[in-house]
Amino acid sequence: MASLRHLFPVSTLTLAVLASTNIASAQDAAATTAATALEEVAVTGQRLSRTRALDIKRDMPVVMDALATDDLGRLPDKNAAESLNRLPGVSILIEKGEGRFASIRGIKPDWNRVNVNGFVTGSPEKDGSGRSMPLDLLGGELLQRVEVFKAKTADMDGEGIGGAINIVTKRPLEGDEFNATANVRMGLEEADQENPYYDGKNPQNFDLAVSGKIRENLGWNLGASSTEREYLAQGIYQDDWAEVDGLMFPEQTKNNYYVIGRDRVTLIGGLEYRLNDTTDILAQGFYSEFEEFQHRNRFRQGIEQDADLIDRVEGDRVYMAEGGTYIRADLRREDVEKTLANFSLAGNTDLDLWKLDYGVNLSRSELHETNSDWSFRQNDSVVMGPDSFVVNGDGVVEINPGAAVHNVAENLRFDSVGYQNDRAEQDIQSARFDVERLYDVAGAESSVKFGLKVTANEKHFDFGNRDYGVIRDTLSNYPVTDGSFQNDVNGMRQDNLWFDLDALNALYASNPSLFDADSGNIAAQLGSDRTVEETTSAAYVMNTLRLDRLDVIAGLRYEQTDLASSASQQDAEGNYSTVSIEGDSDVLLPSLVAKYLIRDDLIARVSFTTSLGRPDYADLSASSQFGFNDDGDAVLSIGNPDLLPYEADNYDLSMEWYPSESSVISLAWFHKDIDNIIVSDEQVIDGGVYLGSDYGVEELTVRTVKNADTAEITGYEFNLQHQLVNLPAPFNGLGASYSYTDIDATFFDSNLGVNRKLEGQPEEIQSFTFFFENYGFYAGLTYNYNASFLTDLNSLENVADDIEQGEFGRWDFRASYAATDNFSVYLDINNLNNEPTTEFQGGDARMNTEYEYVGSTYYLGATYAF
Repeated sequence: MASLRHLFPVSTLTLAVLASTNIASAQDAAATTAATALEEVAVTGQRLSRTRALDIKRDMPVVMDALATDDLGRLPDKNAAESLNRLPGVSILIEKGEGRFASIRGIKPDWNRVNVNGFVTGSPEKDGSGRSMPLDLLGGELLQRVEVFKAKTADMDGEGIGGAINIVTKRPLEGDEFNATANVRMGLEEADQENPYYDGKNPQNFDLAVSGKIRENLGWNLGASSTEREYLAQGIYQDDWAEVDGLMFPEQTKNNYYVIGRDRVTLIGGLEYRLNDTTDILAQGFYSEFEEFQHRNRFRQGIEQDADLIDRVEGDRVYMAEGGTYIRADLRREDVEKTLANFSLAGNTDLDLWKLDYGVNLSRSELHETNSDWSFRQNDSVVMGPDSFVVNGDGVVEINPGAAVHNVAENLRFDSVGYQNDRAEQDIQSARFDVERLYDVAGAESSVKFGLKVTANEKHFDFGNRDYGVIRDTLSNYPVTDGSFQNDVNGMRQDNLWFDLDALNALYASNPSLFDADSGNIAAQLGSDRTVEETTSAAYVMNTLRLDRLDVIAGLRYEQTDLASSASQQDAEGNYSTVSIEGDSDVLLPSLVAKYLIRDDLIARVSFTTSLGRPDYADLSASSQFGFNDDGDAVLSIGNPDLLPYEADNYDLSMEWYPSESSVISLAWFHKDIDNIIVSDEQVIDGGVYLGSDYGVEELTVRTVKNADTAEITGYEFNLQHQLVNLPAPFNGLGASYSYTDIDATFFDSNLGVNRKLEGQPEEIQSFTFFFENYGFYAGLTYNYNASFLTDLNSLENVADDIEQGEFGRWDFRASYAATDNFSVYLDINNLNNEPTTEFQGGDARMNTEYEYVGSTYYLGATYAF
């Protein structure tokens, strides 16, 4: 894997050399400046974006970072998700080749808070926590800035253990009489699509942002963004590595030919009215629609983990006896529609000593997901082998078929098909009222601030799953396949077989006698439906004391959450009834923040803050599934509505030096003590009664979740950003930025009595950009790196079953040229180094469980402002 684990010292040395060159030339540059007439230089392009972002960071009382737009109203990248990778301690989790969710200081997206214009919005997600907000919904041309708060004051929402991201859209009265920006991007995928079902579609996107003023005190803005992309994500997945007769290999290897299509349309609008000299009213709204399909053509080759079926070993190659290997296959098509609508009405009134801020926000998100999932098994009359295999340097098993070709329709039979029809809906209503009273201390302006906020959140899940057994007949007897092919996964050619989805679905529609409905269909549908309602009421008081160069902010926030969960529960007779469970929790969140201006260009910050994280909706709900496993044991899977929220004590210490308006060097240390970590729990109950329900068995295994002990996260982050503006032209356009975050994150597993890795926490995050910007030209080469991190605690008893996301390092390139003050063209290349995404088992990178490859993507675009 093309990771650069020693990028930190190399980059630091490079930047030190650049800095020393800058210092060495400072005297010559000063002499040249003195000998010539002073000329005002307009700051534009990426440098203007960096300067604006540093101004925001420097002026804030807490540890935070920001992204700001340039003179054409653009963020550095196509959307907020891609741009956030540039900030220290912030990384974007890559999903099928694209970044969508943000991790702050390595802390997973579920534990972070995302607001739009200061209000929480709905999340059109049903997987994972159901709380993560995708950050690719808004195009970069539609935004004013993105703020990332790593420490929070009492007037900010308590949720967000890692931090809070606030996406700020453009305000109408901040522009000229009329402004418009149009952006067009066309792309090319390096991975070619050659398949019988999809013609392929090159990526493209279009953005338009328009604003104006009806009167000096009345402004408006409108924006639209459209993105289309269809691409490949070919991959190899492997399950259940185990040691057999001294050899380590997985139970099966699965190669995917994945075709993915993603279309997004976003509309925004705003109206700002300056009622008088003291009061502004701002109405803002946006609507985003996201459509996606995933077509997965998968072929499986299995290896029996039986020492008696290993014939011999010659070097790295293992020879299996006849029957030592087997094949399976499946086909899945998933279609997802997501919508997110948001409207806010906010205002502020400035009455000399009194400042009032108030607002309401309405948000609704919807998700509709359908899919069909066909499964095929090896024909009973077919025996594979003798075959052989090797495990290559990437930990991927390569099987060499011996006596029989694997990937032909004659070797497979029908097994099952499942149809899914899932929906999720979320409504959030928020209202806030803040009051700030200014007062003087020794001639310095200080203030006391207090406020109230109420948020009502309701999320409903409606799952519709139908499974069918299919007649055990050979596939070759039906026109449902389109021949064999080699799936080329970054040079690793794997056997696969085309399956015709339309033909398979037509078979289901026209031949119902071939399908036998699963007796558990009703249970699967009713047992998963659930509704969770949360009402959070918050009140806070905060005092800001400004003494010459020292700012001290002390605050206390109180949040109470009332929870109501309704879901279907199954009784001993297998009947379902709706059960409602209520609960509540409250928490006090103190904070103390200090900022000291050592010099005008040197700032020290220290803070103690507290924050919380909400449990997953699935973990909170009272929904359940009851049945018997293969051993005949009664098993109940159920949520836990009595879960407490995560609570974190956060300590931050940082130093920031601003040698120029577009430069910064900073070092920050942070530590988090987190209580109420939620982990899986399994217990055996005598008598078969749980939460008042009798399941009619003598012994019941209950699988649920619980609050465990504690977790600790400690780390530091280094950030350097500098342009060598004092060098003689053209070298004054050279510059670089570098950020490094080191994280140590563990939790105490009371089941094993040991400390274990905390999920979603990479030990190392790096980002490096080397750029040149002068004469209207910009070129930047960026490397973003995430170390490996734990994604799944698959077993409470066996750490060897844990799954980790592999380290990931991606090179990107951007070049742009401003042909005029209003027009620029640019080139983007993503994933220059063709970095795959990987997973592995048991802490051993050689035990690979995922190797997915999407290749590079090239974009050519133009922006025009008028």
